[in-house]
Amino acid sequence: MRIGPELLQDLLDRVEGSLAAAIGTADGLLVEGVRKRPLDLEAAIAEHAALWRQARAAYARSLGAEEVGELLVGGTGVVGYLRSMRTRDPEPLFLLLLLTPEANLGQARLAARRLLDRAGGVVAWPT
Repeated sequence: MRIGPELLQDLLDRVEGSLAAAIGTADGLLVEGVRKRPLDLEAAIAEHAALWRQARAAYARSLGAEEVGELLVGGTGVVGYLRSMRTRDPEPLFLLLLLTPEANLGQARLAARRLLDRAGGVVAWPT
């Protein structure tokens, strides 16, 4: 199943304090995204992809963990929540939610998990 703008918009509507939702590749490319206010989603995806790659390498090297399923980055004025996605493609994808610092992180995590469950846990790369 492809997670398109409709499903991402539904995710934004469900999570109070959400600013944007996007799908990105491990290489830092924006696949799909929606936002409530002007944000540079291409830059956000690229930066979070770099952090995710570094965390994956560090966890694999130090802890023997095969995957980093979630990553949380708290910044001034914005919080980035990244959740990895299983794909049919060898290209790893992730879901990124940008939130206000006051947003309910538990609600964001639950809504993200439900979205991926609704997608069957496996997301097809758009062609």
